[in-house]
Amino acid sequence: MKKLSLFLAMVMLFTLFAVSASAEWTPSQPITIMNHVAAGGAMDLYSRKWVELASKYTDATFVVDNNDGASGLTAGEWVLGQEADGYTVFALAPTYIDAVVQSELDCAEYVDGFKFVYNLMADPYCVLVPIKPEAGNPTFDTFEELVEWAKDPANKLTLSEPNYGAKYIDAVQVFDEVGVDFQAISYGGAKKNFAALLGGQAVASVGNPGDTSKYEVKALVVGSTERLAGLPDVPTYEELGYSSKLDGIWMWRGYAVKAGTPDEMIDWFQDLCDKISADPEWVEYMENQLIAVRTDRTEAFTQIVEDEVNSTIEVLKSVDQISEDYIR
Repeated sequence: MKKLSLFLAMVMLFTLFAVSASAEWTPSQPITIMNHVAAGGAMDLYSRKWVELASKYTDATFVVDNNDGASGLTAGEWVLGQEADGYTVFALAPTYIDAVVQSELDCAEYVDGFKFVYNLMADPYCVLVPIKPEAGNPTFDTFEELVEWAKDPANKLTLSEPNYGAKYIDAVQVFDEVGVDFQAISYGGAKKNFAALLGGQAVASVGNPGDTSKYEVKALVVGSTERLAGLPDVPTYEELGYSSKLDGIWMWRGYAVKAGTPDEMIDWFQDLCDKISADPEWVEYMENQLIAVRTDRTEAFTQIVEDEVNSTIEVLKSVDQISEDYIR
């Protein structure tokens, strides 16, 4: 009888393992990655590289799509309108969160409606100026020169920005710290933004280090805990005597799914992200963009997003861009 009981226990245990193994999530149809930016935008390029490398580790099919309307709100709303079945992934960045807050939308729906699955990177912000300014515009070799020039009442600091999103939020924090007023002009996209800057319509811009390899611009200061290997001559804010908080503000980019998506799919997707993030080709690709690879899963990524929400509300209230009674 004891032998029979032991046999039955072993059969039951084997059955449990078999059920558990069969419950592992396996995609049966293409997975759409919906970008909050247009084709050719930063997250679009990174998502396409991610999909390229994913083929090394899975037979799953991914389709990269784009919807940049309303600074990503239309993409976010579209994802929220799909089934929470694991076949739709939202590729987002702070721009989406900024748009939610600027529009004073309900965070319970537009933020908490997602599960933030994996943050891929940390892309620092930096202050950029033209390498060869248009005639009549000032030339700056250091951030201190820019600050000194901007503090002169005879001068007016204008910043070109792709939109009134994450980079504008960083600009408010930076120039509030240094005691300089500025006027920001939105040009609705990176290419138009830098065309305006290089055409002399603005004095500077807040961007990312990778912009220095795409456009004829140079960085005067970078928000990073240490100097970047790719920009060894560019100091951090703390090095210049400013608050180290400015060196801790960076652009994250990652993936989210609609709340309620099966945990098995999320586990499968996170494991795939881990493999790609450790892939030498991905690491080299990020290094060439002067971006740090991150591997933040749900708990850490959710905290990053929550910090973004709260800081954006605080900053936009400080410049009277949203109402004082708007709350998280």
